Amino acid sequence: MSVGKRKILSLGTLAMLCCASTVYADFKEDYAHGVRAYEDGDYVAAQKFFQEALDAHSEPAARMRLYGQIFKPYLPQHYLGLIGLKRGDCATLRAQWGSNDNRQILLQLPDIAAEEERAGAACSAAVAKAEQKPVVPPVEKPAEVPPPKTVAVAPPPKTVAPPAPPKPPPVAEKPPVEKPVVAEKTAPPDALVQAFDQFLAGRYAEVARINPDAYADTRARFHAYLVRAAARYTQARLISDEAMLAGAKADIAAARALDARTSPDATLFSPTFREFYAGAK
Repeated sequence: MSVGKRKILSLGTLAMLCCASTVYADFKEDYAHGVRAYEDGDYVAAQKFFQEALDAHSEPAARMRLYGQIFKPYLPQHYLGLIGLKRGDCATLRAQWGSNDNRQILLQLPDIAAEEERAGAACSAAVAKAEQKPVVPPVEKPAEVPPPKTVAVAPPPKTVAPPAPPKPPPVAEKPPVEKPVVAEKTAPPDALVQAFDQFLAGRYAEVARINPDAYADTRARFHAYLVRAAARYTQARLISDEAMLAGAKADIAAARALDARTSPDATLFSPTFREFYAGAK
């Protein structure tokens, strides 16, 4: 054989080997993708990959190197049957698992064979149950009952409602009771309190110089006249001053004009002043 022919044959053989290697690599890659998609629950993608792997390489294997040093069983028909089981498609399950290639490989894989046996029985039972039609008993028509005869009944006599009782006369509302207005007690002016303190301390001359008309409040003005009258009376007795005694009488008259019912308090004023107050005119 010439050198040129040997070269042509070598190139053709090399090309065939390359094509075979590419196809071989493609179906293992599709199968690996299918296993991953099935385990992820993506049965649509898994069916596509398994079918492409089966179309490229239909012979199953109990042990095959998929990639690197990873060896697994090559069972595309087994997985296609499982996908049929997931979808309730028992026809696809039986078609894939019933093939001669799949039955032969199960002799080497007892665990896979047991799994297919259980799954096939479960799928067949589910289909049989779904195909059972419920028996509906016939519905018996009720016997026709003639309508009751109508008997004319005389209308009841009309009842006359008794007259309504007379309405009671309206109760007059009581006018609201007005509460008496209680005048708020106000504290005495500080100057008046000071005058009483001076009177009790015996400083009569200072008390005699206060001006009761300087107080706007009637009650304060009354007590101012009262304490000034007592100071003037006591001072008049001490120095025998008639003018001072007349001033005390004038203060008593002014105090009575403001409040004729109030008398000097026994705890503050002496009995002689209270007698003088009662007899002053």
